[in-house]
Amino acid sequence: MIRWDQVGEKLEAARRAGRGVVLATHVNADGDGLGSEIALYYFLKSKGHQVAMINNDPVPKKYTFLKGTEQILVYDEGRPRELIRDADLFFVLDNSSPARLGRLLAPVKEGSAFKICIDHHADVDPFWDLNCVDSNASASGQLVYRAIVALGGAISPEMAEALYVSFVTDTGHFRFSKSTAEVHRIIADLMEAGGISPPKIYRALFEGVSRGQVCMVGWALSDAHYDYGGRFAWARLTRSQLDETRGDDEDTSDLVNMLLAVEGVQAAALFKELPEGRTKVSLRSLGSIDVNRLASKFGGGGHTNASGILMAVPFEQAVRLVVEEARGILPAA
Repeated sequence: MIRWDQVGEKLEAARRAGRGVVLATHVNADGDGLGSEIALYYFLKSKGHQVAMINNDPVPKKYTFLKGTEQILVYDEGRPRELIRDADLFFVLDNSSPARLGRLLAPVKEGSAFKICIDHHADVDPFWDLNCVDSNASASGQLVYRAIVALGGAISPEMAEALYVSFVTDTGHFRFSKSTAEVHRIIADLMEAGGISPPKIYRALFEGVSRGQVCMVGWALSDAHYDYGGRFAWARLTRSQLDETRGDDEDTSDLVNMLLAVEGVQAAALFKELPEGRTKVSLRSLGSIDVNRLASKFGGGGHTNASGILMAVPFEQAVRLVVEEARGILPAA
């Protein structure tokens, strides 16, 4: 049972003392992390708080249509570091892992802020002073919505749009199993608050792709492999391909979902060769097949049906290791 009243008490104490509140999410922020962060930002501003959003990386281009993204500071050693060190409260959204704060972790450790985690991933880390975690929620935005309502807030158009993006991205446009009746009731409430244009949001998030991204899709699908009786599909994007298309910052989640959509495939992986001998692995699965279990073997994590890994091993070795381990998460043929 999440104690939103405890969050409210901490917020009220910070407001009375005139102390700052800092919001952050994980490295390489996605729609859920950004949407949750922005919605909470506007709620806290409406309650008179001194609040700042500080992230490890710039906002990805496809999310810049969201009002509030222009308020997000990218961490550096100047004012953002001081804001974190001097804050009374520090919220992390959509992230239970301290390591996934990236460069923000050091000033968080140095400061004296009370640290609150709002997340829907299954992992709970004792690093946070208060964990507001529900792994049954479809998105962290669902928890932020509950927090706003529990703390007496009204959903503004800016909050509604940000939370809608949170739900849309983490439910696969409402096709995943956690798209419950509660989720759709919340969406109705967000729609009634105004500020949401589903066609505009869909276009921004899922269309308007770059030519380079189209090339990446072609390369990856032409390299697709189907192992273990066709139940595990995987593909790769090499360093030269990513350099040619400027694809380091491109969202490839739709690409791995294309592999998962193939008849007979139960789990899929996309491997991206990164600089400095690193490999990024995106994992997806159907039903009860747990790719989070596969990811955790290599220091990654996420959800049962969607997880990721960042591996500090050479590209071909990373591919081989993950493909070999994937056998263990598939049911007996």
